[in-house]
Amino acid sequence: MVNRRPNVIGLVVLAILYWGALYYWLRADLNSDIRDVQLDALVLFSLSIPYVAFVMWGAMTDLPESVAKIPYIGKYMKALVWILILISFAIWAWIDPSLVGFLFVAIALLGLPVGLALACFLYTGDGGSRLYGLKRLVDVYPSITKPEGHVRFNQKLWTTTLVLIIYFAMTNVMIYGLSDSTLDIFSSFRSIMAGASGSIMHLGIGPIVTGSIIMQLFSGAKIIQLDLQDSADKQLYQGVQKILVLIMIPIESIPQVYGFLDPSETVILDYGVGWANTLIVSQLFIGSLLVFLLDELVSKWGIGSGISLFIAAGVAQSTFVGTLSPLPTVLRVLPFP
Repeated sequence: MVNRRPNVIGLVVLAILYWGALYYWLRADLNSDIRDVQLDALVLFSLSIPYVAFVMWGAMTDLPESVAKIPYIGKYMKALVWILILISFAIWAWIDPSLVGFLFVAIALLGLPVGLALACFLYTGDGGSRLYGLKRLVDVYPSITKPEGHVRFNQKLWTTTLVLIIYFAMTNVMIYGLSDSTLDIFSSFRSIMAGASGSIMHLGIGPIVTGSIIMQLFSGAKIIQLDLQDSADKQLYQGVQKILVLIMIPIESIPQVYGFLDPSETVILDYGVGWANTLIVSQLFIGSLLVFLLDELVSKWGIGSGISLFIAAGVAQSTFVGTLSPLPTVLRVLPFP
């Protein structure tokens, strides 16, 4: 493979889009006549630059060998530093709740894929695709260990049964802080997406399917030039897809939380609107992450595909409950305020 040059056009376009969106978000404060407000907005805007730079550094460089060999934490040192950054954002947002949305959405969430994409555009090494710029991240990504030998059928059966039990248990773990008057406009599609309205399984397999579809579209259109017949390319493809799924979870949950999954008034009074929404998003993220891990567990240690298993379980559950339930189905229409 020949070396390539950085994609300057991609770098410029993505930088303009991202920091242009941040400017649009803070435009009122940046153009304010009050100097303190203007300085605070400028600090927030400038904070995105070192954060994106850190994400790029994490994807493009290796840790010193002395650090990487530290037992237990050396391999995940970059991830631990990233978590510390998120904790510092949380402390800042706790002091000033009005910053919750900008710190967690504009910087932490959107800055992560932007930094990874910029790292890919700057990649100049070998490989058939610029996605090899994320290989360091893919190599340390935690995943379910593959079985070394043949897995007995009884073990597969017990693994699949255990995963089903966990899945049905999660569909009954309701989201803390969700308003009782919330109306899920997509409730009729939840069983198809293996989700359960109002529970931590609200998103179901949506992020997994979305991430898979995006990767398949990009691969089919030759936007990402990976040969899935090659073991190295296939491993990279699967690793990047896992990263994309993690990014898709908050991207799918945040619009729903700010759209129709309203927090309860009690939680809003205790923590404020920003932290109340963050609490719901966090629970949705944990539920979707567990589904993602369970899907991988079934695929490697169980029977068939986890996605197919969850869809079949969700449809069977809704059909069984809907058929035998003595309670009539009541459509509740909420009045407009």
